[in-house]
Amino acid sequence: MTGAQLFVVRARKSHGTATYNCPNAEWALKKLGDFQAAGHDSISITGPDGQPLTEADLRAMVEGHDATARGTERVTADLKS
Repeated sequence: MTGAQLFVVRARKSHGTATYNCPNAEWALKKLGDFQAAGHDSISITGPDGQPLTEADLRAMVEGHDATARGTERVTADLKS
């Protein structure tokens, strides 16, 4: 039997390292925000498959892939009239 696949968020603190095993991307994003608000250094995020993730990766997972596409769409208009 295999364990649940977790997102791991780690940060260096003045007295060691804090590690949170998060069950989903939303929780990992919240913990990332907590670490940033506390001013911790060297924050890292690892996905369920062991791949390193960025804050943008987590946001895309939480908000959905359409949210990131909408943010990068350009609106163009034909001004030749």
